[in-house]
Amino acid sequence: MVNVNSSNNSRQSRSHSYSSNQTQNWVDVYCRCREKAPLRTSKTNANLGRRFLGCVNYEEKNAWKFFIWVDPSTCPRGLDYGRHLQEKIKELQEKEEKMERLNEVMEKDLKKMIKKMDKLWRINNELKKKNEVMWKCNVLGMVVICVLLVVWLANWKHTYRGMLYLP
Repeated sequence: MVNVNSSNNSRQSRSHSYSSNQTQNWVDVYCRCREKAPLRTSKTNANLGRRFLGCVNYEEKNAWKFFIWVDPSTCPRGLDYGRHLQEKIKELQEKEEKMERLNEVMEKDLKKMIKKMDKLWRINNELKKKNEVMWKCNVLGMVVICVLLVVWLANWKHTYRGMLYLP
């Protein structure tokens, strides 16, 4: 654990004392570039999961202007477990990406299905209207046939005196 005592006069002059018995008492630590050194977590196999304060010199990639470990080194069992966790995390991230791709495909299919449903709905409404027209035509046709039959029967009674002649 790191306990850093700060001075208000100069950001560059800092005294560092290491103690495992002290409680976590964080004070902002600044590197030579006068930027606050952020707390980071190591992702390397050798120091997996260890925390450190470090400020990267962005002009020279991967060159640290300021670096100090915050956590003690990890035991071999902890490193193995950390690697195992990283593998699980990577596996879950791959599954998540696969699920996102599947979700996108399903959303596209859903949009297509909605378009098809709209088209079927319109066709159904058109068929209902045509069915109504056909029903009205059938009723009208039956009425006309009934009227013609009544007229013919009334006329037949008077013309042929009750005798039915079929051609």
